[in-house]
Amino acid sequence: MSDRRRLLGSVNTIIPNVDGTAQPAKIESKTEPRIDGLRPFFLKTGIIENANGSSYLEVGNNIIEVSVYGPRPIRGSFIDRASFSVECKFLPFISQPNEHLYNNTSISASSAANTTNQTNVNVNGRTGLTSIEHKISSYIETSLLPSIVLEKYPKSTIDVFVTIISTDSSLGGSYSDTKMLSLVNWVLNASSVALVDSGIEVKDVVTSGVAHLQNDVLVLDPTEIQEKDEGSVSCVASFMNLRNDEIVGIWIEGDQTNLENSQVDHLLDGCNDMSKKVRANINSYFTTS
Repeated sequence: MSDRRRLLGSVNTIIPNVDGTAQPAKIESKTEPRIDGLRPFFLKTGIIENANGSSYLEVGNNIIEVSVYGPRPIRGSFIDRASFSVECKFLPFISQPNEHLYNNTSISASSAANTTNQTNVNVNGRTGLTSIEHKISSYIETSLLPSIVLEKYPKSTIDVFVTIISTDSSLGGSYSDTKMLSLVNWVLNASSVALVDSGIEVKDVVTSGVAHLQNDVLVLDPTEIQEKDEGSVSCVASFMNLRNDEIVGIWIEGDQTNLENSQVDHLLDGCNDMSKKVRANINSYFTTS
């Protein structure tokens, strides 16, 4: 019996005779096209039917899916405002940003099979949230929480689930702090769109921007930044632009030894500028959809 659920290949498949010792072809690095200083991104809402709100975002090699459930009633206890939680997870076997620093991945998968107390390493995939997933979840929750009118939904819970399907790690090479914060930036924007799609009342649509400062040169929405250099700093910040550009989240990585207030202001100004451009695109999407 053939498996009707699978798309089977041709029965006359011929395996090509390829020399396994050949060196892979070099992939030329091409500058990504940008519109108004931003990389073009694809955004879609309402992709998950059983969720109250959802969004799907593609930018570069980053693919992010977000679903929002709630407000859902809580039984057995009364709270005068809704509880809010965010859980961000990578698909199994996807390289996580800076996991060699934050996650316990020093033990290989082959040796993990013989280790009884090994955490976050499993030959069949990861179990539980890793340290990076906890950090991203905490940032998204902290940034979105001030925008939600929780008092409107007593005795309820609102849950956001983020699934990272693909990241820039597929390009090869090691992950820098800049790439990690760039991923966090787009996760926040996708989560904010899903929250709006759910119909939950919010004070403002939270958007974020990411900036990289090196040798007094500021780059917005960085992609191909070199690995850590002395004095190199990256920042992602989230804003409620209609509420006097109120900062609701900030995350800085890099060399902060001699970081001055003027440099922080420069980074925040760049992040705010990018967040407003993202917000304009999101407004345009909701207007035409």
